[in-house]
Amino acid sequence: MRIATVRILDTERLEDLSVRRLAREVKVAPANFYNHYGSLNDLLLEIAADYFEVFREQAAHISRTSATRTEALKRTVLYFVDFARLRPQLYRLMFGYIPDAYTYPRYRLTASAAFEDLMELMYGYRVFTSRDDFGPGDMATLGSKVQIGYGMYAMLCGLSNLFIANPVEGPFSKTDNPRESIATFLTGILDAFIRGDLPKVLGAKP
Repeated sequence: MRIATVRILDTERLEDLSVRRLAREVKVAPANFYNHYGSLNDLLLEIAADYFEVFREQAAHISRTSATRTEALKRTVLYFVDFARLRPQLYRLMFGYIPDAYTYPRYRLTASAAFEDLMELMYGYRVFTSRDDFGPGDMATLGSKVQIGYGMYAMLCGLSNLFIANPVEGPFSKTDNPRESIATFLTGILDAFIRGDLPKVLGAKP
């Protein structure tokens, strides 16, 4: 049922998904669904956890094949935003569609691990350990331990949401190579962030 659900979400909105719709897709009675999952949310959170594991594998590959952490970070951001703009419903599922997602153990474990991997990429060492247990609401922990990293994560989610709110290519749809244009746009933002251009902007005369 996971494969069928992902197939549906590649063309339809999360809000339109139901047990009946899924049962029709896999050609079983709706009651058969509950032989496998306690609820539709249980299925969706399993899928979200699956894709957090995919994220981790891809991020690890990027790190292994990049010359520097800066290069790896830029490639990871492009991968993240690419995923969001091309598979928006899966991205929404992974990042906030189900309000109490962090009460689901496997989702909490995989989402936290993916965040920890991103922080390790940025800081160069394992900031969190397997004994740490935090969620998106643990602002005191995140703010004290990974302030810059959490800011980068927030920016990454914001850029992804920007593309989700617009057509797949957004303002770059009319360029010769939309993906290349998007990569240039993202790289420019990251370079400004890495260089620390904000003080220059704030200190400039009107």
